[in-house]
Amino acid sequence: MMPGRTCATRAVLAVTAAGAMAGTLASLAHLAWWLELFSHFRLQYALLLAACGVGLAVLRRPAIGLAALALAAVNALPLMHYFAPAPRPAGHGPQLTAIVANVWLRNDDYGAVLGYVAGLGPDVAIFLEVTPAWGAALAGLRDALPYQAHAGEVFVAARRPLSGLRILPLGDRDSIAVVFTYETGGTPVTVIGAHASWPLGAGIAASRNRELADLAAIARAAPGPVLLLGDLNVTAFSPAFDALRAASGLRDCAMGEGLHPSWPAWFPPLWIQIDHCLAGPGLAVTGLATGPYVGSDHFPLEVTVRVGAAGAGVIASQARPTSRR
Repeated sequence: MMPGRTCATRAVLAVTAAGAMAGTLASLAHLAWWLELFSHFRLQYALLLAACGVGLAVLRRPAIGLAALALAAVNALPLMHYFAPAPRPAGHGPQLTAIVANVWLRNDDYGAVLGYVAGLGPDVAIFLEVTPAWGAALAGLRDALPYQAHAGEVFVAARRPLSGLRILPLGDRDSIAVVFTYETGGTPVTVIGAHASWPLGAGIAASRNRELADLAAIARAAPGPVLLLGDLNVTAFSPAFDALRAASGLRDCAMGEGLHPSWPAWFPPLWIQIDHCLAGPGLAVTGLATGPYVGSDHFPLEVTVRVGAAGAGVIASQARPTSRR
Protein backbone atom coordinates (compact mmCIF):
# COMPACT_ATOMS: atom_id res chain seq x y z
CA MET A 1 0.00 0.00 0.00
CA MET A 2 1.26 3.47 -0.88
CA PRO A 3 2.55 5.47 2.13
CA GLY A 4 0.01 8.24 1.51
CA ARG A 5 -2.85 5.77 1.33
CA THR A 6 -1.61 4.05 4.49
CA CYS A 7 -1.67 7.34 6.40
CA ALA A 8 -5.14 8.16 5.08
CA THR A 9 -6.41 4.72 6.05
CA ARG A 10 -5.06 5.05 9.57
CA ALA A 11 -6.62 8.49 9.94
CA VAL A 12 -10.03 7.29 8.75
CA LEU A 13 -9.83 4.23 10.99
CA ALA A 14 -9.03 6.46 13.97
CA VAL A 15 -12.00 8.71 13.23
CA THR A 16 -14.23 5.65 12.77
CA ALA A 17 -13.11 4.29 16.13
CA ALA A 18 -13.82 7.65 17.79
CA GLY A 19 -17.29 7.81 16.25
CA ALA A 20 -18.04 4.23 17.28
CA MET A 21 -16.89 4.93 20.83
CA ALA A 22 -19.00 8.09 21.09
CA GLY A 23 -22.06 6.26 19.81
CA THR A 24 -21.48 3.47 22.33
CA LEU A 25 -21.19 5.93 25.20
CA ALA A 26 -24.40 7.61 24.03
CA SER A 27 -26.27 4.32 24.45
CA LEU A 28 -25.21 4.31 28.14
CA ALA A 29 -26.66 7.78 28.81
CA HIS A 30 -28.88 6.54 31.63
CA LEU A 31 -25.88 5.51 33.73
CA ALA A 32 -24.16 8.86 34.42
CA TRP A 33 -24.51 12.57 33.76
CA TRP A 34 -21.37 12.73 31.61
CA LEU A 35 -22.53 9.80 29.49
CA GLU A 36 -25.77 11.65 28.79
CA LEU A 37 -23.74 14.42 27.12
CA PHE A 38 -22.80 11.94 24.38
CA SER A 39 -26.46 11.17 23.66
CA HIS A 40 -27.18 14.59 22.16
CA PHE A 41 -25.06 14.27 19.00
CA ARG A 42 -26.61 11.32 17.18
CA LEU A 43 -26.79 13.20 13.88
CA GLN A 44 -23.11 14.08 14.03
CA TYR A 45 -22.13 10.47 14.77
CA ALA A 46 -24.29 9.19 11.92
CA LEU A 47 -22.81 11.63 9.40
CA LEU A 48 -19.25 11.07 10.58
CA LEU A 49 -19.52 7.28 10.45
CA ALA A 50 -21.24 7.36 7.07
CA ALA A 51 -18.42 9.48 5.66
CA CYS A 52 -15.85 7.11 7.17
CA GLY A 53 -17.65 4.13 5.68
CA VAL A 54 -17.44 5.63 2.20
CA GLY A 55 -13.83 6.64 2.77
CA LEU A 56 -12.85 3.15 3.87
CA ALA A 57 -14.51 1.64 0.82
CA VAL A 58 -12.49 3.99 -1.39
CA LEU A 59 -9.34 3.02 0.52
CA ARG A 60 -10.08 -0.66 -0.17
CA ARG A 61 -11.21 -1.55 3.33
CA PRO A 62 -14.77 -2.61 2.41
CA ALA A 63 -15.42 -4.85 5.42
CA ILE A 64 -14.56 -2.13 7.93
CA GLY A 65 -16.37 0.38 5.72
CA LEU A 66 -19.56 -1.69 5.89
CA ALA A 67 -19.20 -1.87 9.67
CA ALA A 68 -18.90 1.92 9.82
CA LEU A 69 -22.01 2.29 7.66
CA ALA A 70 -23.88 -0.11 9.94
CA LEU A 71 -22.89 1.96 12.96
CA ALA A 72 -24.01 5.10 11.11
CA ALA A 73 -27.42 3.49 10.61
CA VAL A 74 -27.64 2.62 14.31
CA ASN A 75 -26.96 6.24 15.25
CA ALA A 76 -29.43 7.47 12.64
CA LEU A 77 -32.29 5.41 14.07
CA PRO A 78 -33.08 7.88 16.90
CA LEU A 79 -33.48 10.59 14.25
CA MET A 80 -36.71 8.87 13.21
CA HIS A 81 -38.18 10.80 16.15
CA TYR A 82 -38.17 13.77 13.79
CA PHE A 83 -39.09 12.11 10.51
CA ALA A 84 -41.54 9.33 11.38
CA PRO A 85 -44.97 10.12 9.84
CA ALA A 86 -47.51 11.41 12.34
CA PRO A 87 -51.30 10.98 12.20
CA ARG A 88 -53.28 13.80 10.60
CA PRO A 89 -56.45 14.67 12.55
CA ALA A 90 -59.54 15.86 10.75
CA GLY A 91 -61.41 19.07 11.52
CA HIS A 92 -60.65 22.75 11.92
CA GLY A 93 -60.23 25.13 14.81
CA PRO A 94 -58.60 28.34 15.95
CA GLN A 95 -54.82 28.51 15.79
CA LEU A 96 -52.28 29.77 18.30
CA THR A 97 -48.75 30.78 17.31
CA ALA A 98 -46.08 30.87 20.02
CA ILE A 99 -42.34 31.35 20.18
CA VAL A 100 -39.70 30.59 22.78
CA ALA A 101 -36.47 32.57 22.50
CA ASN A 102 -33.46 32.39 24.76
CA VAL A 103 -32.15 35.90 24.06
CA TRP A 104 -28.86 35.22 25.92
CA LEU A 105 -27.84 37.48 28.76
CA ARG A 106 -24.67 38.63 26.91
CA ASN A 107 -26.58 39.61 23.76
CA ASP A 108 -27.39 43.30 23.37
CA ASP A 109 -28.92 43.20 19.88
CA TYR A 110 -32.34 44.25 21.13
CA GLY A 111 -33.43 45.51 17.73
CA ALA A 112 -32.91 42.11 16.07
CA VAL A 113 -35.16 40.37 18.58
CA LEU A 114 -37.87 43.05 18.55
CA GLY A 115 -37.85 43.22 14.76
CA TYR A 116 -38.13 39.46 14.45
CA VAL A 117 -41.05 39.23 16.87
CA ALA A 118 -42.86 42.17 15.27
CA GLY A 119 -42.46 40.57 11.85
CA LEU A 120 -43.69 37.15 12.94
CA GLY A 121 -46.62 38.43 14.99
CA PRO A 122 -47.05 35.55 17.48
CA ASP A 123 -49.93 35.27 19.93
CA VAL A 124 -47.60 34.28 22.78
CA ALA A 125 -43.87 34.84 23.26
CA ILE A 126 -41.65 33.34 25.95
CA PHE A 127 -38.24 34.98 26.40
CA LEU A 128 -35.48 33.45 28.54
CA GLU A 129 -32.23 34.70 30.11
CA VAL A 130 -33.88 38.12 30.35
CA THR A 131 -31.83 40.69 32.25
CA PRO A 132 -33.27 44.00 33.50
CA ALA A 133 -31.95 45.64 30.32
CA TRP A 134 -33.65 43.02 28.20
CA GLY A 135 -36.85 43.42 30.19
CA ALA A 136 -36.88 47.14 29.42
CA ALA A 137 -36.27 46.43 25.73
CA LEU A 138 -38.95 43.75 25.47
CA ALA A 139 -41.49 46.12 27.01
CA GLY A 140 -41.27 47.83 23.60
CA LEU A 141 -43.42 45.02 22.22
CA ARG A 142 -46.39 46.33 24.18
CA ASP A 143 -48.26 47.60 21.11
CA ALA A 144 -48.36 44.14 19.52
CA LEU A 145 -48.22 42.05 22.71
CA PRO A 146 -49.78 44.23 25.41
CA TYR A 147 -50.10 41.64 28.18
CA GLN A 148 -46.70 41.10 29.77
CA ALA A 149 -45.08 39.62 32.84
CA HIS A 150 -41.45 39.43 33.95
CA ALA A 151 -40.34 37.03 36.68
CA GLY A 152 -36.73 36.11 37.29
CA GLU A 153 -35.14 35.49 33.89
CA VAL A 154 -38.47 34.69 32.17
CA PHE A 155 -40.42 37.34 30.27
CA VAL A 156 -43.84 36.56 28.82
CA ALA A 157 -45.80 38.66 26.31
CA ALA A 158 -49.15 37.92 24.71
CA ARG A 159 -51.97 39.40 22.63
CA ARG A 160 -54.60 38.51 25.22
CA PRO A 161 -54.70 38.48 29.01
CA LEU A 162 -52.43 36.12 30.94
CA SER A 163 -55.18 34.62 33.06
CA GLY A 164 -54.30 32.88 36.32
CA LEU A 165 -50.62 33.79 36.04
CA ARG A 166 -48.45 31.77 38.44
CA ILE A 167 -44.72 31.66 39.13
CA LEU A 168 -43.75 28.16 40.27
CA PRO A 169 -40.34 26.96 41.53
CA LEU A 170 -38.60 24.14 39.70
CA GLY A 171 -36.18 21.74 41.32
CA ASP A 172 -33.89 22.91 44.09
CA ARG A 173 -32.06 25.77 42.38
CA ASP A 174 -33.41 29.13 41.21
CA SER A 175 -35.29 27.89 38.17
CA ILE A 176 -38.94 28.82 37.74
CA ALA A 177 -41.87 28.08 35.48
CA VAL A 178 -44.28 30.79 34.39
CA VAL A 179 -47.75 29.28 33.98
CA PHE A 180 -50.83 31.03 32.64
CA THR A 181 -54.02 30.45 30.68
CA TYR A 182 -54.38 31.89 27.20
CA GLU A 183 -57.82 31.76 25.65
CA THR A 184 -58.23 31.36 21.90
CA GLY A 185 -61.44 30.58 20.09
CA GLY A 186 -63.19 30.21 23.42
CA THR A 187 -60.81 27.45 24.55
CA PRO A 188 -58.41 28.09 27.44
CA VAL A 189 -54.92 26.75 26.82
CA THR A 190 -52.47 26.32 29.69
CA VAL A 191 -49.08 27.70 28.62
CA ILE A 192 -45.92 26.83 30.55
CA GLY A 193 -42.65 28.68 29.95
CA ALA A 194 -39.41 27.49 31.56
CA HIS A 195 -35.61 27.37 31.41
CA ALA A 196 -33.99 24.26 32.87
CA SER A 197 -30.46 24.19 34.28
CA TRP A 198 -27.40 23.48 32.13
CA PRO A 199 -26.47 19.87 33.09
CA LEU A 200 -22.70 20.11 33.57
CA GLY A 201 -21.70 18.21 36.70
CA ALA A 202 -23.49 15.49 38.62
CA GLY A 203 -25.25 17.89 40.99
CA ILE A 204 -26.52 20.33 38.36
CA ALA A 205 -27.55 17.48 36.06
CA ALA A 206 -29.59 15.98 38.90
CA SER A 207 -31.16 19.40 39.49
CA ARG A 208 -32.04 19.65 35.79
CA ASN A 209 -33.76 16.27 35.98
CA ARG A 210 -35.75 17.36 39.04
CA GLU A 211 -36.78 20.52 37.18
CA LEU A 212 -38.03 18.43 34.26
CA ALA A 213 -39.91 16.21 36.70
CA ASP A 214 -41.56 19.28 38.23
CA LEU A 215 -42.53 20.52 34.76
CA ALA A 216 -44.11 17.14 34.06
CA ALA A 217 -46.11 17.38 37.28
CA ILE A 218 -47.27 20.91 36.45
CA ALA A 219 -48.38 19.79 33.00
CA ARG A 220 -50.20 16.75 34.39
CA ALA A 221 -52.09 18.89 36.90
CA ALA A 222 -53.06 21.63 34.43
CA PRO A 223 -56.61 21.78 33.12
CA GLY A 224 -57.41 21.65 29.41
CA PRO A 225 -54.88 21.64 26.57
CA VAL A 226 -51.27 22.25 27.65
CA LEU A 227 -48.45 23.86 25.70
CA LEU A 228 -44.95 23.66 27.24
CA LEU A 229 -42.26 25.92 25.78
CA GLY A 230 -38.72 26.21 27.02
CA ASP A 231 -34.99 25.90 26.82
CA LEU A 232 -34.87 22.53 28.53
CA ASN A 233 -31.13 21.93 28.08
CA VAL A 234 -31.74 18.41 26.82
CA THR A 235 -32.25 16.81 23.41
CA ALA A 236 -34.88 14.33 22.33
CA PHE A 237 -32.23 11.58 22.39
CA SER A 238 -31.73 11.78 26.16
CA PRO A 239 -33.43 9.48 28.67
CA ALA A 240 -34.24 12.61 30.68
CA PHE A 241 -36.39 13.88 27.80
CA ASP A 242 -38.07 10.50 27.48
CA ALA A 243 -38.92 10.68 31.19
CA LEU A 244 -40.40 14.16 30.75
CA ARG A 245 -42.64 13.03 27.89
CA ALA A 246 -43.78 9.91 29.72
CA ALA A 247 -44.52 11.68 33.01
CA SER A 248 -46.19 14.75 31.49
CA GLY A 249 -48.38 13.02 28.92
CA LEU A 250 -47.21 15.58 26.36
CA ARG A 251 -46.01 14.95 22.82
CA ASP A 252 -42.86 16.46 21.33
CA CYS A 253 -44.04 18.92 18.68
CA ALA A 254 -40.94 18.15 16.59
CA MET A 255 -42.14 14.60 15.89
CA GLY A 256 -42.70 14.33 12.15
CA GLU A 257 -41.48 17.90 11.57
CA GLY A 258 -37.82 17.36 10.75
CA LEU A 259 -34.69 18.60 12.48
CA HIS A 260 -34.78 21.99 14.23
CA PRO A 261 -31.40 22.57 15.89
CA SER A 262 -31.49 25.59 18.17
CA TRP A 263 -28.02 25.72 19.76
CA PRO A 264 -25.17 26.74 19.42
CA ALA A 265 -26.32 29.24 16.80
CA TRP A 266 -22.84 30.18 15.59
CA PHE A 267 -21.29 26.69 15.32
CA PRO A 268 -23.24 24.42 12.92
CA PRO A 269 -21.05 21.30 13.43
CA LEU A 270 -22.44 20.96 16.96
CA TRP A 271 -26.03 22.02 16.28
CA ILE A 272 -28.55 20.26 18.52
CA GLN A 273 -32.10 21.03 19.61
CA ILE A 274 -32.34 21.91 23.29
CA ASP A 275 -35.25 24.37 22.93
CA HIS A 276 -38.54 22.50 22.80
CA CYS A 277 -42.27 22.68 22.48
CA LEU A 278 -44.46 19.92 23.85
CA ALA A 279 -48.23 19.77 23.44
CA GLY A 280 -51.00 17.85 25.13
CA PRO A 281 -54.33 16.43 23.96
CA GLY A 282 -56.52 19.00 22.25
CA LEU A 283 -53.64 20.65 20.38
CA ALA A 284 -52.46 19.72 16.88
CA VAL A 285 -49.23 21.09 15.43
CA THR A 286 -49.64 22.83 12.07
CA GLY A 287 -46.15 24.36 11.86
CA LEU A 288 -42.78 24.20 13.58
CA ALA A 289 -39.63 26.12 12.65
CA THR A 290 -36.49 27.68 14.00
CA GLY A 291 -36.36 31.44 13.65
CA PRO A 292 -33.49 33.60 12.37
CA TYR A 293 -30.24 34.48 14.08
CA VAL A 294 -30.97 37.33 16.53
CA GLY A 295 -27.59 37.75 18.23
CA SER A 296 -28.15 34.98 20.76
CA ASP A 297 -26.41 31.62 21.06
CA HIS A 298 -29.88 30.14 20.48
CA PHE A 299 -32.21 30.27 17.52
CA PRO A 300 -35.84 30.99 18.49
CA LEU A 301 -38.32 28.15 18.14
CA GLU A 302 -41.70 28.86 16.54
CA VAL A 303 -44.79 26.67 16.77
CA THR A 304 -48.36 26.97 15.55
CA VAL A 305 -51.01 24.71 17.02
CA ARG A 306 -54.66 24.20 16.18
CA VAL A 307 -56.78 24.34 19.31
CA GLY A 308 -59.58 21.89 19.95
CA ALA A 309 -58.19 19.14 17.71
CA ALA A 310 -58.37 15.52 18.69
CA GLY A 311 -55.16 13.70 19.57
CA ALA A 312 -52.13 14.53 21.67
CA GLY A 313 -50.17 17.17 19.89
CA VAL A 314 -50.40 15.39 16.56
CA ILE A 315 -49.30 17.00 13.32
CA ALA A 316 -52.14 18.52 11.36
CA SER A 317 -50.64 19.15 7.94
CA GLN A 318 -47.69 18.50 5.67
CA ALA A 319 -46.88 22.23 5.32
CA ARG A 320 -43.76 23.40 7.09
CA PRO A 321 -42.57 26.97 7.51
CA THR A 322 -39.16 27.96 6.24
CA SER A 323 -36.43 27.67 8.88
CA ARG A 324 -34.14 30.57 9.82
CA ARG A 325 -35.67 33.06 7.42
